[in-house]
Amino acid sequence: MKNSARLIGVLALVLSAATPCRGIVAVTWLTEPIVLWIYGTGQWTQNEPLDLNGDGFTDYVFQANPASVGVGSDSGNQYLVRPTGGNDIGGPMESLPGGFEIGPNSGDDGLDWFGENGEFNDLITCLEGSGGYTCVGGFPRSYMGVEFNIAGNTHYGWIDLFASSDSPYAEIYGWGYETDPGVGIPAGAGMIPEPATSALLAVGSFLLALRRRKIMSRGPRDTSPPCR
Repeated sequence: MKNSARLIGVLALVLSAATPCRGIVAVTWLTEPIVLWIYGTGQWTQNEPLDLNGDGFTDYVFQANPASVGVGSDSGNQYLVRPTGGNDIGGPMESLPGGFEIGPNSGDDGLDWFGENGEFNDLITCLEGSGGYTCVGGFPRSYMGVEFNIAGNTHYGWIDLFASSDSPYAEIYGWGYETDPGVGIPAGAGMIPEPATSALLAVGSFLLALRRRKIMSRGPRDTSPPCR
């Protein structure tokens, strides 16, 4: 009875520390990054379409050419920018730190959801002269916030990427999105267990330890045959 009371107390303590579940975060990690860089490839333009949820529809297209690397949206999908001169006119892609809340309200506080079909927003733009490249932009390895459509519903997610600040070069490492429509997601979510998951793992470990201790307290079992 004492052990049961102690178990209930520990369960209550651990579960009280767990945060409510957000839903399921679907994450795609690439074993090798997608490299956007055309020099030495014989290409004039490199296009890399991304289908974030694997439904057969392109959500975003990354493009590299001799002067820039940019990203374009498709089907009315959007991404977070820092507008220059007002909302709805675009601006540089916003570099988001891990944990930044990407959702319906992310377009507040100086940011804006933006995306024009067929138009590319440059991550880095470079002009080559006699002294080498002169570049504007760049994207330190961080997260791009995305708002995209799945079967008519709005979903939020992130893309983990890097763009050089001194040449038209970029890498994409992976992406993730919230499978529940209309629900926000922290940038980089899915890389480590959520607090609720960690709490369940802790409870499971406690139960296994308790069972092992109980078995050991019984001592070795007598497996000799009974006397006749």
